[in-house]
Formats: sequence, C-alpha cells, structure tokens
Amino acid sequence: MRGRALGAGVLATLGLLLLPGAIMANWATTQLAQTERFVSALAPLADDPVVQERIIVEVTALVDEQVDIDAVTAELLGGLGEALELGPRAQAALDLVSAPIAAGVRSLVADVVAEVVRSDAFSAAWERSVAVLHTQSIRLLSGSPDSLLALDRDGTLSLPLGPIVADVREALVEQGVPFAAAIPDIDRAIVLAEVPNLALARVLFQVGMTVGLWLPWITAALLVGAVLLAPRRPRTLRALGFVGLGVTAALALGFSLARTAISAYVGPDSSAFAAAVFDAMTGYALSTVLGLVALSVVVLLVAWWVGASGLAARARTAVAAGLVSARDALGIGPSPVAAALHAKRGWARAVLVVLAALPALLQPPLSVLSVLASALLAAALLVVLELLAVPSLPPEPEPDPASEPVTVGATPRRRTTAARAAGGGTGAP
Repeated sequence: MRGRALGAGVLATLGLLLLPGAIMANWATTQLAQTERFVSALAPLADDPVVQERIIVEVTALVDEQVDIDAVTAELLGGLGEALELGPRAQAALDLVSAPIAAGVRSLVADVVAEVVRSDAFSAAWERSVAVLHTQSIRLLSGSPDSLLALDRDGTLSLPLGPIVADVREALVEQGVPFAAAIPDIDRAIVLAEVPNLALARVLFQVGMTVGLWLPWITAALLVGAVLLAPRRPRTLRALGFVGLGVTAALALGFSLARTAISAYVGPDSSAFAAAVFDAMTGYALSTVLGLVALSVVVLLVAWWVGASGLAARARTAVAAGLVSARDALGIGPSPVAAALHAKRGWARAVLVVLAALPALLQPPLSVLSVLASALLAAALLVVLELLAVPSLPPEPEPDPASEPVTVGATPRRRTTAARAAGGGTGAP
C-alpha cells in the first residue's frame, strides 16, 4: 500500500512539473511550427481596425516623407502660371491656394492608403506575406539552407512595408495623382516584436520540435498512471484537480501579465497594435490553458462524486434510485447482454470516457467549450450504460426436502446422502 502511494506521488509530481512545458511545447509544435495554423491565426489581423489604422498611419507618413507634397504642389502651380503667362496677381493667387491644394493631396493620399489597406486584395496579400514570412522563419529557426532570412543578433521581427507602398503608388497613379510615380521603392518595416536571444530561440525551437509532439501525451500518461496506481483514488483525483487548477490558473495569469507588459513596453501609440498581435500569436496557447482550467474543475467534481462525503453518498443513492425507476419505466430487465455489461462495467466506463474525450483531443486547441462538451457527453454515455447494465437475477433456492409436508399414511422416504451431508451427516431415517 505504501509503495503504491509513493509511486503515485512520484508520477503525479512529474506530470504536474511537466504540465507547463507540455502546454508550451504543444503550442509551438501545433500553431507556431505549422504554417497553415500560423496563417489562420495571423491572417485575421488584416481585417482588425487597430492593425489597419497603424498600417495606414505608417504608410501615409512614409509617402509624405519620401515626397515633399508642399514643394511639388508649389512647383506644379508655378509651372502652370508660367505656361499660362499669368500676371503677378494671378501668380500670387495661385501661391495662396498652394497650401490648401497640398492639404487636399495629403487627404487624397490618406484616403487611397486606407482604401488599399481595407480592401480584399490587401487581406489576400497579407495572408500570402504571412505564409511566406512563416515559411522562411521556420527555415531560419531550423537552420535550413533554403532560408531567405538572415539571423539578426537583436532578433527583430518586422513587417515589410515595401509591397504596401508599391500598391499605394499604383493606386495613386491610376487616380491621376501627378507625383505618384515619383514615390520610390521603400525598404522599411514595422517592428512586430523583438526577441533578444534569437540564437537561443533557434536551439529551443529545434529541441522543442523533437519533444513537443510527445511531451503532452507523456504528461497525460503520468497523471493518469498516478490515479490508477493510487490506493485512494478519490483523494488523488482531488489533489491533482487542486494543483492542476493552480498551475493552469497561474499560466493564464502569466499570459495576461505578459500582454499588459508588452503593451506598456511599446508605448501608448503602439499598445493596441502590439496587444492585437500578441492575442493572435498566443490565442492557441491561452485557449489550451483555459481548457485545462475547466478540466481541473471537472476533475474536482468527479473526485467529489466518487468520494466518501455524506452529500456525495446521498447524491449517488438518489441517482441510483432514479436509474432503477427509469429502468422500470422503460421496461429494461435482466438479459445476458445486460449482465455482461454489468460484469464489465468498469472497463466499459473507461472506454466511454475515452470516446467522449476524443473529439476534444483530436480537434486542437483544447478549449473550455470542448472540455464541457466532452464532460457532458461522458456523463450522458455513463447514464445510458448504467441503465443498460442490469445485474442478472440470483438463482431461486432449491426446496429443502426436510421442510416438505408429510402425507398421512405415506411411507416416509429415507433422506439422501446429500441431505444428510447438508444436515451435518446426522439425522433420523
């Protein structure tokens, strides 16, 4: 008994220690390392108003920086006055309207930039760019010779603005803006994040790809093994539920604090943009953590249900009585199949619980909704099992010959050897 308790404690401790690493490894191997999932997480940012506004401001400022709109407007109006051979007063009047015209051109540029950024074509271009960026990043982190990216020492992750400026220039030219063709190619990017130790990130990535696929399953096996090995399973379940709830709640709090810290670090002008990118990048991991919080609560409820408390015992008694009434109402009685289910109901319960958990496990990420749906499905399947698992009726006892009435005038029969043996080997003939 003591050896089983010690072994269960060791397995539970190892499983709980590996739990945070398993969550992060699963996040890295499932979302960050798979291009399709990574793109599906970041592609919606193209339609996020906060992200769109940031890009519009940056691109508009770049166009205004590269092209002196005031000077170009004044030069155009001056050339127009000379071409028309206007007098001094007319030329002065043109100079007066130069500033309003330049302001109108700036407004037009801003409108065109906004139109480009908010278009479906930009969303599609954004998705393609994210896919290319992710593919190249994975090649970079994995050390692939096909990588088109350089490993910067400061670990800066940025979004190139050159393709967006090219689209804006083309749109301005189509609308007849005279200076649009003079907008040069831009080699600038918006900094999305900074990872100071990118070389360390490469090592961690390569190690994580090796163990990340199996670490969550190993962790789950350790925790399940601890419950099966424990001599007092309700108590072990309760302990795992409380500790697991604490660990996962701490992880959820850590994500929240990291989001706040990043938003504060980049400053008020970029805080909303950084928060949107952080949410997209960590959405998978946070969903998994919250799903595990819900799973810990479910484990605590199960531990209470199978425990020895008076309230739980009364609840089980009430449910058992309800099942008996339901069987009577449905006309479910003993049968060979029902007896077999009743005899193997322990294994049947385990199989049903696993089947109910499969949808949540096979459709990542884990979430609160998937955990609750699996728990309700498992409860429903177990109720059906208890309804169908009817024990066979005990055999009717054989009548005792000694208790049979003796007919008057009849010759009493000699008791059989078996009867004498049942009566202790003695008795009158």
